[in-house]
Amino acid sequence: MSNKKGFFTLILFLFICVTSFPTISHACKCEWPPSVEEELKRSDAVFSGEITRIKNENDYRKILFEIEETWKGDSKTQIILYDEVSSCSLDFSEGESYLVYAYIDYKGELTTNICDRTKEIGNAQDDLTHLGAGMAPKEEVNLEKEFEDSSFRYMFIWLPVSLLLVAAVFYLINKSRR
Repeated sequence: MSNKKGFFTLILFLFICVTSFPTISHACKCEWPPSVEEELKRSDAVFSGEITRIKNENDYRKILFEIEETWKGDSKTQIILYDEVSSCSLDFSEGESYLVYAYIDYKGELTTNICDRTKEIGNAQDDLTHLGAGMAPKEEVNLEKEFEDSSFRYMFIWLPVSLLLVAAVFYLINKSRR
C-alpha cells in the first residue's frame, strides 16, 4: 500500500511542478489580410528584392535584401530586415525574391511577419498588379558590415582596455612588493 501511496505522491508532485511554472508563449493571431491598398498605407516600407544573406543572432535574424523595386520607404539598393524567430516568422530563404511589406518595430528596426502581405515574388502577382510599377533604388549602399559579428567589433575596444587593466594590475603588484 505504501508503494502506491508513494507513487501517487510522486505523480501529484510532478503534476504540481509542471503546471506551476508555465512558460510564456506567443501565438500569432492574424485578422483577415488587409487589401493591398490598406497594407501599403500602414507599412513603413514596401519593396521587392532578393535575399543575399541571412544571419541568426540569438532569437533574431538579420536578413539582407538586394532591392529590385520600391513602392514606399527608403530608396536604397540594400535593406536589412530584422526578424524575431517565432511562430510569427516567415520562412525566408537566401537566393529567393520577395515582395515585402515592412514596418518599424518598437526597437526602430524594419520587420515583417506572417500577418502582413509579405510573400515570395512568385506568389505576389495580384499585389504587384495593384501596386503598379515600382521605382528602382536610387541610393547605392553596402550594408555587408552590418553582418559582422558584434563581439568581433567590440574586440577592438575591449582588447586594449583589458591589456591596460592587466598592465595596471602587474604594475601595482610589482610596486607593492618593493
